[in-house]
Amino acid sequence: MARNEKAAVIPYRIRKARLEVALVTTSSGKRWSVPKGSIDDGEHPRDAAIREAEEEAGLRGVVARKPLGRYRHGSDRSVEVYVMRVTKVLEHWLEDNIRRRRWMKTDVAAACVREELQPFLDVLERVLELES
Repeated sequence: MARNEKAAVIPYRIRKARLEVALVTTSSGKRWSVPKGSIDDGEHPRDAAIREAEEEAGLRGVVARKPLGRYRHGSDRSVEVYVMRVTKVLEHWLEDNIRRRRWMKTDVAAACVREELQPFLDVLERVLELES
């Protein structure tokens, strides 16, 4: 049984010297979001983030050891947010029949996602500069 926690991942790549993030549509197809899902019993939040990136977005890569942060989703759920440098983009993936994937500049992506995710996209470029 899943815990009352979720894990999310912000997949990114550098293309033409520009930072881009991948968003996916929600399962309803009405909104854009980052890959996110429940953390299974006994599963580490980072491992859940890695799993969700592949299942929902068809992306594999290197995920930071520590989360970028966390936010509240609804009144009772906490979401840990990780960052992933994408190294492989799959042409077909588990949920490609119900989700679309799109690469966007961070400012465009921030305008597309729910309010609680926007601060993570706003600081992503600065965080990546500090790590390099």
